[in-house]
Amino acid sequence: MSRETKWCQNPKCPEKKNSNQIRGSKGNKYYISNKANGYGNGNFCTLGCYDTWSNIYLDRAINAIGVRITEPVKVNMENAWLIDQTYNYNNDNDMWTYFLVNKLFNVRQPITVRQALNVEPNPNGYNSWHDTITSAQAKELAQQLGLTPQQ
Repeated sequence: MSRETKWCQNPKCPEKKNSNQIRGSKGNKYYISNKANGYGNGNFCTLGCYDTWSNIYLDRAINAIGVRITEPVKVNMENAWLIDQTYNYNNDNDMWTYFLVNKLFNVRQPITVRQALNVEPNPNGYNSWHDTITSAQAKELAQQLGLTPQQ
């Protein structure tokens, strides 16, 4: 087996005992872990294996790397900007409508695709939700559009 193959990180994965996990010859058969897929950042074969691993190891991992949050994280009004989108179902022209939103200021401002994605719109209409601008960029856009209170 190739050393570059990424295997499911759930040590209980072979215990699933699926037929595709069987290896070995006649009297010496055994089950192996599945190859990792896209779950858990590409470390697990299924969401179930990710969940099983998380239930066992996630607390230990968070504590080991020292990133446990012990008090609530707060985002103040000035930094609470985000991009929201709504799909408009229309037989003639299906399209996304984007909004610059700050629920704490009670603002929902329509913006262009270019403003929401910070790129030229894809002519096929297949821009990804993950392509939207960051919260910091949304705040900057809100300032440019005069949506933030004067300081």
